[in-house]
Amino acid sequence: MAKSVSPCHILRGLSLFTAAIFAGLTSTAIAQTIFFTENFDDTNFAARGWYDGNGGTIDSSNHAPVGTASLVCHWALGGTGCTGGTPKRHLFTASDTVYVGFYMKLGSASVPWQGSGKPYHPHIFQILTDADSDFVGPNSALFSALIETNLFTPRFAEADSMAVNILNIGTNLLASVTDHSVAGCNGDQNASSTCYTCTDTPGGFCNSTDWDAASPAFVNNTWHHVEAYLAMNSTTGGIANPDGIFQYWVDGKLVINYSNVYLRTGNHPSRKFHHLLLAPFIGDGSPIAQDLWLDNLVVADQRPKLSPPTNLRIVP
Repeated sequence: MAKSVSPCHILRGLSLFTAAIFAGLTSTAIAQTIFFTENFDDTNFAARGWYDGNGGTIDSSNHAPVGTASLVCHWALGGTGCTGGTPKRHLFTASDTVYVGFYMKLGSASVPWQGSGKPYHPHIFQILTDADSDFVGPNSALFSALIETNLFTPRFAEADSMAVNILNIGTNLLASVTDHSVAGCNGDQNASSTCYTCTDTPGGFCNSTDWDAASPAFVNNTWHHVEAYLAMNSTTGGIANPDGIFQYWVDGKLVINYSNVYLRTGNHPSRKFHHLLLAPFIGDGSPIAQDLWLDNLVVADQRPKLSPPTNLRIVP
């Protein structure tokens, strides 16, 4: 159901009906299939399909341009996750493609956003596949794609530590029929690929590969509309083709655009996206007490044909 808007507010330049369509919450005409939506108006998350969560803090005083409340993630100084928990996990129909749209605000006027203070983290959303269990790791997974921001710069990342071929560490198997990982350890997709020893997996190796926007796209204490689209790569004769897609928009502007990505191997040609994980995480602990807000989540198989304009605002 679309969020209501108080009669004392007007939408500059748009009707309320148009605003509801732009919010991406009601019309199946703007996406081929909408898997689920979440408005973060209350904490009755289980009734809306969320599971394995431990709460979630609703903020009715701070929300996206169309809405009545949002989910706030507060990190305490040194904290790794949201102090109030999150609804955490939601399954959706297994699909070769997935679109995740949401509003996000980083930091406040009184406490500017500092992120992790490191060149990695925080994780915000993770997208897992039908190859893993419904309660997977998530750090130790057969595949995980991550929607992130490194300070104010948008980032995609992927990891598949449970898929590492430990007999071929450092060997490029990306175009091989041999079973292997795609996010480092068995071949580098780009200069950011990493492979390192860890205790999180039975094989003792972890990995990751990042794709960053060319420049910062977020502004402190500002609501932004974020959109991410992922498409699995194809396979031919048991060999993966480098034609998977990562795309990331901020306020309608395409800031990350790759169509040469490996997301599955030739040994697993039918692997699909199936599982959304909402677990904002700063592994080394937050450098300050700070906040992140999320609102108007839409998960579908394609990007809507209409997206909110950058100047969509409700004014008194």
